[in-house]
Amino acid sequence: MKRDIQPVLAGMLSDPRQSDVVLVEGARQVGKSTLVNQVLAEMDCPKVAIDLEKDRKIARLIDKTADFEDFRLLLRDQCGLKENGSILFIDEAQECPVLARYVKSFKEDWRGVRVVLTGSSMHRLFAKDVRIPVGRTKSLCVLPFSFPEFLRCLGETELAEFVATTPESIPPSRHEHVLQFYDRYLHAGGYPEAVKALAAGEAAEPVIDEIVGTLQDDFARKEDYEPALFESAIRAIANHVGSPSKYTHLDTTKYAAKQVFAALGAWHLLIEVQPQAIDPQHSDFLPKRYLHDLGVVNRHRSLAVPAISLLRTLDPPLRTPLGGLFENAVLLNLLEGGSAKKKIGTWRKNAGSTVEVDFVMDAVEMGLKIPVECKATLAVKRRHAEGVVDYLRTTRQSIGVLVTASPSEVIHRGEGRCVLNIPVYLASRMNILRYAQKHVG
Repeated sequence: MKRDIQPVLAGMLSDPRQSDVVLVEGARQVGKSTLVNQVLAEMDCPKVAIDLEKDRKIARLIDKTADFEDFRLLLRDQCGLKENGSILFIDEAQECPVLARYVKSFKEDWRGVRVVLTGSSMHRLFAKDVRIPVGRTKSLCVLPFSFPEFLRCLGETELAEFVATTPESIPPSRHEHVLQFYDRYLHAGGYPEAVKALAAGEAAEPVIDEIVGTLQDDFARKEDYEPALFESAIRAIANHVGSPSKYTHLDTTKYAAKQVFAALGAWHLLIEVQPQAIDPQHSDFLPKRYLHDLGVVNRHRSLAVPAISLLRTLDPPLRTPLGGLFENAVLLNLLEGGSAKKKIGTWRKNAGSTVEVDFVMDAVEMGLKIPVECKATLAVKRRHAEGVVDYLRTTRQSIGVLVTASPSEVIHRGEGRCVLNIPVYLASRMNILRYAQKHVG
């Protein structure tokens, strides 16, 4: 199935003005290799693809190369690479750390070849003793399926096309119909193989468990520092998703917790968002931590807590974890199609205040910072937008967004400020941008 970010990668590789090494990053099993292969299949140029996990012979030969010229001849002699507008795709690049030494030459000395490197733990490629080549790489982070991709995989093509639009009004029957599918998405997440199982009438949970088990095994083999903390760290994040995250949520030392959280981030399994105040000297707040897949969040919450549903979970104590899951979903939307280095901001008025905004979207296309507040509610109230209005007033910005499970509407307009309510199934970064452009000015 074609991914929504496929044109992004295709554009990066087909631009004749660019010669940067392209780094395609993301967690295991999210579809990095499939994405690259699909893009390359549509490009009319010579290609050579190498999987360093499967082809250990070539991996050993690469590790033995003395310098870039040696590597260049190896690829020509052993792999048939021609330097005439070819693309070299190396999958699981972190398995050959020597490649990091050649990145500068990939761009500057190999004019006839574009290089694509993929990996789920590229920090192992650019180790501490290797200087990262500034200005010679461009990265793209691949995430699990978005909601439109989830729908397409289930065969709901028309609905997928609908949620890619920005309607000003939505019939109640259509709204409830889409929310039912979104409820399934929140539960199953976006791992391609898990969604394929769902489409085949099977349960997604065993697939998610198998993927996470494989991740845990890989983590244990390749991380030096207390890899046994993997499971408890994932569970700690899942149980506090959307809330301030503390090292004490892990039953270990602060140092060990810090190390494992950093490693999970490097493996693209953890996303950390740091709250900021307007005054950077008064921004010492606890971060919020989220997971890369909604199905993983659901599977690793406390087992005693029943399954939660956007439509059916009504008890207030159970809607608290639902709110965190909802936030996690919106965050993944805002990150989709971006660089692996992309960060999302969040805002808190000051240390003594409870006024905050979940995320701040950097709308560079409009020269604006758009505050995005998430509320897992089926009925919007004006008080839900108070944090967004406060942010707009403080920063003199003009447009803010409330993301809920309620249909689209303008919930605040006045003093040159506008707050839009957007239903969560429409709240992609591109759609938020389009809605903002409609209502600014």
